[in-house]
Amino acid sequence: MRNIFLTLAFTALVFSNISFYAASPVHLTFEDGAFVLQEEFKEIKVTELPSAVQEAVTVDFPKATILKAYMNEVNEYKLDLSMSGTIETVYADATGKWINK
Repeated sequence: MRNIFLTLAFTALVFSNISFYAASPVHLTFEDGAFVLQEEFKEIKVTELPSAVQEAVTVDFPKATILKAYMNEVNEYKLDLSMSGTIETVYADATGKWINK
């Protein structure tokens, strides 16, 4: 019985470490009485975006203009787009695939 418990505990420890290392870097802050998870995105120039991301915006949002671009440590991009008088925020990876956040 003891060996089964130790095996289960060791397996849980191994799998929890794998998922921990695969996670995106996030920071926990306290705002307005609640904890908020925030990813670290740093602003970059729109011209520094990969061509695949720029093409994805052109194809999927033909009337949009990229106002600001941000990048995080795992090469994901946050884009502020101006569309018909509103500002929308979208996320993409380096290959131009959209990410749900």
